[in-house]
Amino acid sequence: MDPNNEKQGTAAGAGIRQGGPAPKRTAIGIYGTAFFSLSMVPMASILVPLWMVSLGATPLMVGLAIGIRSFLPLLLSIHGGVLMDRLGPRRVTLFVAITAAALFPAYPLMPWFAAILCLQAVFGLAQGLCWVGAQTFYGRHMRGHAGAAGRLVFFSNGGCFAGPLLLGAVAEHLGTYLAFGFLCLWAMLMVAFTLLVPEDRAMDPAPATRFRDLLPRLADYRSAIGLCAVPVVMMVMILTFIRIANASVQTSFYVVYLGEIHLGETLIGALLGTANFLATVTPPLIQPLERRIPTLWLLISATAATIVFMALTPLLESVVLLFAAAAAYGVGVGLGFPTLLTLLSRAIPREEQGKSVGLRTSVNRLASLVIPVAMGAIAEAFGLRASFFVVGVVLLFLTGATTVWLRSRKVLAGRGDGGGR
Repeated sequence: MDPNNEKQGTAAGAGIRQGGPAPKRTAIGIYGTAFFSLSMVPMASILVPLWMVSLGATPLMVGLAIGIRSFLPLLLSIHGGVLMDRLGPRRVTLFVAITAAALFPAYPLMPWFAAILCLQAVFGLAQGLCWVGAQTFYGRHMRGHAGAAGRLVFFSNGGCFAGPLLLGAVAEHLGTYLAFGFLCLWAMLMVAFTLLVPEDRAMDPAPATRFRDLLPRLADYRSAIGLCAVPVVMMVMILTFIRIANASVQTSFYVVYLGEIHLGETLIGALLGTANFLATVTPPLIQPLERRIPTLWLLISATAATIVFMALTPLLESVVLLFAAAAAYGVGVGLGFPTLLTLLSRAIPREEQGKSVGLRTSVNRLASLVIPVAMGAIAEAFGLRASFFVVGVVLLFLTGATTVWLRSRKVLAGRGDGGGR
C-alpha cells in the first residue's frame, strides 16, 4: 500500500505511526512466528474433523468441537494481549507455544467427545495467543511498516500453504498418530523462532510478576473496547468479523464436504494450500489496484468475492472447479488481510499494540465460535450443502449492510478517504 495515501486518506486523523525494518535476526524471528502460528489452524482443521468423522461424530458434534476452539480466545484474547503489553510478548508467546506443542500428542490418546472439547478449547487459546504474539512483535518492532506487513502476511500464508500440504501427506500415508506428532513438531518450531525475537528492554523492563497481574481486569477490557471509538479501528473490527466468519467455513465444514465427496487428505491439503498460496502472492497487487479502486471498495469487493466462492463449493464436484474456486478465494483473502493489519497497527500507539491485536482476535474468535456451531445445526436440519448457501447469504447481507453504514459515515467517499474522520 502507498504510505502517503494512507496518511492522507483512510487513517487520516487517527494518530498513525509508521516504522521501519527490524534487525535481521529479529525479522527472521517475527516472520518465523507468523509462519508457524497461524498455520496451526488449517492444519488442525484438516486433521481433527476428519479424525472425528472416522470416530463416528455427527455434524453438530464436529461443529461444536471446531467452534469451542474459539471460546476461550473470545474471553481471554484481550487479556492475553494486555499481558503481552505488561509482561512482554516474548515471555507470553513462549509459554503458549510450548502449551500448544504439549497438547497435540494427547488427542489420539483421548478419543472421547468430552476430552476432544477440552483439548480443542485449550488449543484454541494457545494457538490464538501465538498468533497475537506474532502480530504484537510486528507492531512493536516494525510499527506499521507497510513492506513488513506484506512480508508478515506472506510468511503467515506461506505457513498456511505448506502446513496443510505436509500434514495431509503425513496423515494419508503415515496415519493419525504421526500426523498429531507432526503438529507437535510444528509448534516446537514456533518456540524456536520466538526465541530469536529479543525482549524489548525499553518497553519490557521485566518487572516482578505478581499473581494478580495474570488475572483479567475489567478495566483492561473497557480500555480495549474503547479503541473502537477510533473509526479506523471500528471499521477493521467489522470487516474482520465478516472475513473470519467466512474463513471459519473453510476451516470446518469445507473440509468435511471434501471428505464426503471422497477426496483424500493430500488433495484436501492441496486445496487449502492453493487458497493460502494465492493469498500469499496476491498482496503486491494491492498498490496498483488502489490507483484505480478506492481502498475500502477494494476491501468490500474482496470480502464479497471470498463469500461467494466459498458458498458455491457444494455446486463444484469437479476437482478443477474446486481448485479454481479455492484460488479465487485466496486472491480475495490476499487483497483484504494485509490492508486490515496495516491500518490497525498504524492507528494504535506502540504501547497498546498487544491490546489492539487482542481485541481484533476476540472479534475473530466470536465469528469462529458462532459460525461452525450454527452451520453444524443447519447441516443437521437441512443438509450439509444447504448450510453453505444459508451461511453465504447471511454473510453477503452483513457485507451489504456494512457497506451502507460506511457510506453513511462517508468512509467510502474516495480513494481511501475518510476512514479516520
